[in-house]
This record gives sequence, C-alpha cells and structure tokens, in this order.
Amino acid sequence: GGVTVTGGVGVSSTGGGITVVSGVGTATSSGAVSVKSANAGTSGVSGSMTLATGTSSAGVSGAFTMDTGTATGGNSGSVAVTTGGASTSGTGGAFTVAVGDGDTGTGGDIGMTAGKSSAAAGGAVGVTAGQGATLGGGVTVTGGVGVSSTGGGITVVSGVGTATSSGAVSVKSANAGTSGVSGSMTLATGTSSAGVSGAFTMDTGTATGGNSGSVAVTTGGASTSGTGGAFTVAVGDGDTGTGGDIGMTAGKSSAAAGGAVGVTAGQGATLGGGVTVTG
Repeated sequence: GGVTVTGGVGVSSTGGGITVVSGVGTATSSGAVSVKSANAGTSGVSGSMTLATGTSSAGVSGAFTMDTGTATGGNSGSVAVTTGGASTSGTGGAFTVAVGDGDTGTGGDIGMTAGKSSAAAGGAVGVTAGQGATLGGGVTVTGGVGVSSTGGGITVVSGVGTATSSGAVSVKSANAGTSGVSGSMTLATGTSSAGVSGAFTMDTGTATGGNSGSVAVTTGGASTSGTGGAFTVAVGDGDTGTGGDIGMTAGKSSAAAGGAVGVTAGQGATLGGGVTVTG
C-alpha cells in the first residue's frame, strides 16, 4: 500500500506545512535525510520521483530551493545532480534545465555563477561534452530568436583583475589525434536579406599607460614535406555599387616616428617569393 502525508487545508489562510528534519547531533554530525524510490524488481523500472511546487491561479507559484547549509568552520557542502549509468545497450539519461515561458512578461532567466573567495581563487565554471567511442559530444551556445525585434546576443568577457591583469580569452580547436586534421575555426557574421550584413571587428584595447596590444594573424609552420598555409584577404564584390576597398594604414605618432608598412615575400631554397601589385 501507498503512504500519503498531506498538510491540513487552510480555508481562509495558508494551508498546513510539512517539515522533515533529521535529528541534531549535539557533539557530532546531524542525521542524514534520505528520500528515494525502491529498486525495480525482476522486470519494470524503478519508481519515479517528483519534487515540485503546486500551481497558482492568482499570484506567483511556490519557489523551489535546493541548498546546502553554511559552514562556519570548514568547507560548505556540495550539490550533485546526476543521472545513473546505462547498461551495455542503453543510453545515458538526459539532464535538462528549463525555465518557464513568459506571457506578457519576459521568459525566465538561467544563471550560473561560480563562488567568490576573499582570500583565494574564485570558483570556475566548466561545460564539457561527453566522450564518445565514435564522435565526441558537441557544445552549442545559441542566442534566442527575436520574433519582432533583434535576436539575443552572446557575450564572452573575461574577468576583471582589479589590481592586476584581466583574464585571457582563448577560443581554439583541439589538436588532431594520430590521424586526421585539427578542427577548423570560423568567425563570421550572418547573411542579410534586407540591409547591411553584420560588421566584423578585431581590435585591441586602448592603453592609457603603456603600449597598445598587437594583432597577429599567422598560419602554422608546415612539416618537412608540407606547404605553408596561405593567408588571403578578400573583400566583397559590388553589384550596382562599387567593390569593397582594402586599406592598410600605419599608426601616427605625436612625438616620434610614424609606423611603417612593409610587404615582404618569403625566402625560398630555390626562388624567393614575388610581390605583385596590379591596378
């Protein structure tokens, strides 16, 4: 038979609550609380578990909090939400975090914030896809669709160092294995059916007390029998308008020499590379 625990009805006020609290250990640890369904028998599945607040016809529905207690003399407790491992022919269980849609208001937010520290490093946030015997799992970050206005943006910003340097940002594909090539990388703006396509800017920040940062675009060195990678700068063709321009301008200086512009072909064991300028 089943077991049901129900709080009392509140006719004109709040209904009765239900509290489950383990026993205090005055000298050592408090007691654990365990809520679980029983293991399945020889056939069937184990019982499901639902932790949910009730609906609301007028007002905000109840909040749901999963929290470990504050530690005054040690490390705080961890929170682990995991799915069980699958059998030989099974699939691993999915883990889904979804928030409510908004009607006349905005949709719900999702936030992940690592812990701060007053004396050591702040906590890290890691998102790692699973290893696969064939293909590894992918990671996709996509901004939301804007039906009647602009779609949602994506911003990646490193942390501020209030006393020293800010954090670095690194975006790269992994090294290739024993065969194959390393993953390609594409940085591109989307196409536009009516209007100008998005601009692409690669820029270092302004320096108020030192040298400004450099920009380097290089291809990797080739193996003994390989060819060096090419570097191509090409602008768009014009239809009824002019084709796009290419401009290179060295920096000016108010107190020293202006920057130089140099174009140098590569050295070769037989012939050196040529330089061609055509109008």
